Amino acid sequence: MRTFPFVAAVATFISASTFASVLVFDNSQVFDAGLLDSSLANFGQTFESYSGSSAFFTGGTGAYAWKASSANGVLGQAGVVQTLTATDTLKFEFSSGNVYGVGGQFHYVDAAGAYKSGLMKIKLSDGTTFIRSISSQTTFSGFITTGASISSLELSHIGSTGITFSAAESMTIGYVPAPGAFALLGLAGVVIRRRRA
Repeated sequence: MRTFPFVAAVATFISASTFASVLVFDNSQVFDAGLLDSSLANFGQTFESYSGSSAFFTGGTGAYAWKASSANGVLGQAGVVQTLTATDTLKFEFSSGNVYGVGGQFHYVDAAGAYKSGLMKIKLSDGTTFIRSISSQTTFSGFITTGASISSLELSHIGSTGITFSAAESMTIGYVPAPGAFALLGLAGVVIRRRRA
């Protein structure tokens, strides 16, 4: 009888450690603080410059480069990147291997690009899945991993009213900068100190 509490404690520990590698955020300021605390640089992406339809869109560069796609293509309109076909999954891919945080305003839009509410499934490359109630256009969802890098993020339909499309209005990417970038930042600090002296 005494082994049962021990087994339960071990099972709880194993279960908790399995999910401890992804932190989930619903506030952009707290997410930004989490990136800073994790020593990650960040890149903010908005989508006003994307327009028309395409098989995919790309953005960022180097450590924070991304690609957005869906089964039937993507559309840029009204400041969002969205799926071209209703109920398709919008997928963002990060190929650098340096992305450890991603967050943004993810929601649904109608055919004209206007915000719509609903339930959305957000899935990371490691299989972490988050079901999110999208209650406003500014609803924020963010993730920081303490384990493997994030190579993709998928936005999928669970439930919305009418004909809607998965969309991203903004995105922040938390990444590990190249070692050379840290060296340049350090060198810039030395130059600034010398000029002040």
